[in-house]
Amino acid sequence: MTAAATRVPRGLDAGAGVAVRIRHSEGGGARGHFLTTHDVSRFTRASVFQPAVRVDTLVRFSSTLGFHSSPDAWRDIRGFAVKFFTDDGDYDLVGNNSPVFFLNDDRAFAQLVVAQKLYPAGGRHARFDLDRLWEFWLRHPESAHQVTWLMGDRGIPLSWRHQDGFGTHTFRWENGDGERFWVKYHLRSVQGTAHLTHDEARALDIAEVDHYRHDLRDAIERGDEPRWRLAVQVMPDAAADDYRINPFDITKVWPTADFPLLPVGTLVLDRNPDDETAEIEQAAFSPARFVPGIGPSPDRMLQARIVGYPTFHRHRITGLTTGGRRADDSLPALYDEAALQRAARRHRDHDDFAQAGALVRDVLDGAARARLVSTVAEHVAPIRDEQLQARVIDYFRRIDGELADAVGDLV
Repeated sequence: MTAAATRVPRGLDAGAGVAVRIRHSEGGGARGHFLTTHDVSRFTRASVFQPAVRVDTLVRFSSTLGFHSSPDAWRDIRGFAVKFFTDDGDYDLVGNNSPVFFLNDDRAFAQLVVAQKLYPAGGRHARFDLDRLWEFWLRHPESAHQVTWLMGDRGIPLSWRHQDGFGTHTFRWENGDGERFWVKYHLRSVQGTAHLTHDEARALDIAEVDHYRHDLRDAIERGDEPRWRLAVQVMPDAAADDYRINPFDITKVWPTADFPLLPVGTLVLDRNPDDETAEIEQAAFSPARFVPGIGPSPDRMLQARIVGYPTFHRHRITGLTTGGRRADDSLPALYDEAALQRAARRHRDHDDFAQAGALVRDVLDGAARARLVSTVAEHVAPIRDEQLQARVIDYFRRIDGELADAVGDLV
């Protein structure tokens, strides 16, 4: 603890009585193991990903918008953090259940936090200022892919077991010969993905706070151990500069037609914690925690998380904040500003709306598109400013014209 440390109540701003987001404060998890079933040693020398290697793991799932003891069933991105206990030390893959994010530049992140601020709305419920939230998303068109994903079915998963996980960022792998590759992590649920309907989510929002935690614990206790298959997309270092989209832009996915999924291994959760607080809540995952053969990329958002998370998880766990940016002496070497600027440049097929449109037209079936229209309309109708509402409809028109027309008909 430093002299500058201050204590902040968990989940409340003591001055205003307003719910705040201590990052990933509501969550839970379990212990298990990871077994590498395929040979990816030509891409990485990391001991955890060598053939037939088995290591213990610890996984924590969490909400992003919620505060401590907030309901599970809000529409939200879920944290999906995996700690691998390897021979070379702990490796933390601190990801989400979404393959993308709202922003690709950390300099706007503080504005996103403000735009998503929750306000009391009676009892333990809270609400957004939708006008302010949409104003932010409109100022940042790179948000279109994540907003569309979030408004779809996967915005409210049925359970932690029925969601996929992603490293989300691009990471660096190095093999035994010093060759460098860029990779994307995908954890695909063996249980399949499933969601809560709007009515089911509302019922849980009222009735139960720890729905996901109970579901995970009960599944493990009855021997229905949840599993995920880990696969990676691999891009040779030399291909990054000339690839048609920016491979370090966290608002974009790499098409599997260009970089297919290569199987790596299987993650299994088979042990509930004896002490939830000590084993799960105090695990303190950090994207700065790498092992030989794995490292960061010049993704601006990843670089910001590497610097910030040691402070964030201390805040979540202890309620303490510390002064200074480098709160962890074990941080890996960071990329300099010149490298970050070079990595952030636009590539020839850059388009903030194209992948969101492809998600609507090519990934979602008709029923899922209908649910997407209903959800978007529900978030657009309460906007107080009619001009802002029209601009939001135009935002969705740039994603997909039929989607925008259908939303407009409902609002």
